[in-house]
Amino acid sequence: MIVSRCAICGGKVEEREISEEVKIRNDFVVIENLRAGVCVECGERYYPPGVVDRLRGIERSLMDREKLKRLDVIGSTYRLRYDATF
Repeated sequence: MIVSRCAICGGKVEEREISEEVKIRNDFVVIENLRAGVCVECGERYYPPGVVDRLRGIERSLMDREKLKRLDVIGSTYRLRYDATF
């Protein structure tokens, strides 16, 4: 465990399996099976050493459209303007 108490609110930090969302141009990639400490009160995340660098490396790698095309498509993203009639 990285920390036992949250630096933001003082809440208890528990190790959990989480997902992280990364934006690549207009696409979003969900990276699953990450282990991190998560505050049970405010949700602040604490990553083990090297995880943030690995996530940045994945993000840079996925700028290559061909690599992005190899991923499983799990949904769609739509745009709706707040002031639009719906």
